[in-house]
This record gives sequence, structure tokens and C-alpha cells, in this order.
Amino acid sequence: MKLALIVNQKKEDAESFQNIILQNLAERKIHPELFLNKNFQRDDFTNTDCIITLGGDGTILHTAGVLEGMEVPILGINTGHLGYLTEIRKRREIDGAITRLLAGDYVEDRRSMLRGKIVREGKEIFSRLALNEILFSRVRGVSIHHFQVFCDGMELVRYSSDGIIISTPTGSTAYNLSAGGPIISPEAQVYIMNPICAHSFNNRAVVLDDRRVLEIIMEKGDQVLSFDGEEPVELFSKDKIIIEKAKEETVLVKFSGESFLHTLREKMALV
Repeated sequence: MKLALIVNQKKEDAESFQNIILQNLAERKIHPELFLNKNFQRDDFTNTDCIITLGGDGTILHTAGVLEGMEVPILGINTGHLGYLTEIRKRREIDGAITRLLAGDYVEDRRSMLRGKIVREGKEIFSRLALNEILFSRVRGVSIHHFQVFCDGMELVRYSSDGIIISTPTGSTAYNLSAGGPIISPEAQVYIMNPICAHSFNNRAVVLDDRRVLEIIMEKGDQVLSFDGEEPVELFSKDKIIIEKAKEETVLVKFSGESFLHTLREKMALV
């Protein structure tokens, strides 16, 4: 099996965990390709059977964005805080996890993604995938922003808010949750539109069938669009952002038979 190991060196225990993993694999005569921080690109994984990420959810999100739907399974090992996406959370679990990974004793947990496109003056100028969320956020100041939202070509709502979060079920426990949005089971075929600090009592989060296509029109600029916390893209007045379920998926390695609710209860207890 050809493995790649991605290490977020900013995490406190990253180096010690890295040494444990490399030693464990070396004893099995496996030498993974090592990538530090964000120093990698999609072509690096063309012939990779599995990627091990060492960090937190952010490391997995960045990796998923780089892969752009390439179906290389990701095994997340957590050295961060919550780690909703990481499968391994304790040092003592690493040996057993590697044994099962090499034996193929795992299931592929396929997570839906969103694709966002920016259309400016009738031309598509940008497109990217997100595993957690697509975020409209303010650049500066405290002025109210207005967004026209269309669903399948029909006007749905006009938000007056500081921004909007468009979240997958996977991302429902991230920024969406902090902004008062609902928690959605990862296998649900929906996504969430959640205004940030809405300036009206009737502006609430909306859960949509993931077959629906959203179009959001910017009434003015001074906003940016970001995908899973990556480098934001500046938006201008009259820009149209099209958001829909992506054809691509992210594949996570899962060992345990624990339900989403069990994991959620465990994570909530740590907050």
C-alpha cells in the first residue's frame, strides 16, 4: 500500500505523533511520502492508496480541497481540540488503526461536498469545492449587507445580515452550529443556508433538499467568499454566486461502528 502522511506542524503533539506513525510503518517496511503543513498539491497523490492526516479538522478540510474529489481515502488522526472529522483521537489507538488500515479493515465514509461558482458580468470567473461550508463574510465595517437568494430560479428570501453560511451536513457542526444553525446527520441529503447575525426576526436558517440550486446576488461589494476557511475571494456588486451539491465526494476512513449521535455526544461533552 502506498501511503502519504500530511503533518500540521502547528499542532502541539504533531512531532511526537509523527515519529510514532513513521516508526510503526517502518517496522512494517512501509515508508510513506511525507508532506508538512500545506506543502502539497493534487498531483502528489495520483498513485496514493490512502492519506493519513495528522492535525485536526482543518487539516482534513484543506486536504479535501486539494484533492478536489479525487477518491483517495483520508484517515484523520487528531492532535487538535474537537476533531469531528478525525477518526483517531488518542495516541494508544494509532497502532491498531494502522494495522486495520493496511489490512483493508475499514469502511469508506463518503461525505457530500458543495460547489460554488462566481459569475461576474455573465462569465464564470471562479469555482471551488467545500466539504464543510461556503461562507459569505464582511470585509470591514459594520454596515448591513443585503443578499437576494434564489432557489431553482425562484426568489426565496432577501437576507439583511452580516453574511451567510451555506453548510453541508458535515459542516453543520462547524461555523453553522456556532451561528445557531441546526445539526444535521452526515448522511442526510440536504444542505443548510444560515444567515449570520440577521437583522430581522424572520430571517432563520433554512434546510434545503440538496438537489436544489441556489443563486445569491450581491447587492453591493465589501464581501468575500471563502471555502472551508481557505483564502477568500473578493466579491463585487451584482456578482452572482451559484451553489449546488458537487458531483465529487470526500472519502474518510472509518473504523468504529459508532453512530453520528454517539460521536456528537462525546464531542459536546468536551466543549
